Amino acid sequence: MSHPNVGILQDIPVEVVVVLGRARMTIRELASLDHEDVIELDRGSGDMVELVVGGRVLARGEVVVVKDRVALRILEVAGETPERSAG
Repeated sequence: MSHPNVGILQDIPVEVVVVLGRARMTIRELASLDHEDVIELDRGSGDMVELVVGGRVLARGEVVVVKDRVALRILEVAGETPERSAG
């Protein structure tokens, strides 16, 4: 059963973060970063990235380019089993 006032919450903006990966560095390493330095992340280039809202992973997907902009294609929603395509 849906609560009648839930609809008013749907228009509240929230910050959405797409996490490509993580790295652990010392303060010294951070302070020495310069233009064009590369930071290696804990994920491979084909690994899924996470969509995080309020500190919780809501979905996972892949990075795509749409009209010269970076975007996220959702492949898996947290708590749901990914559907397998018949093919």
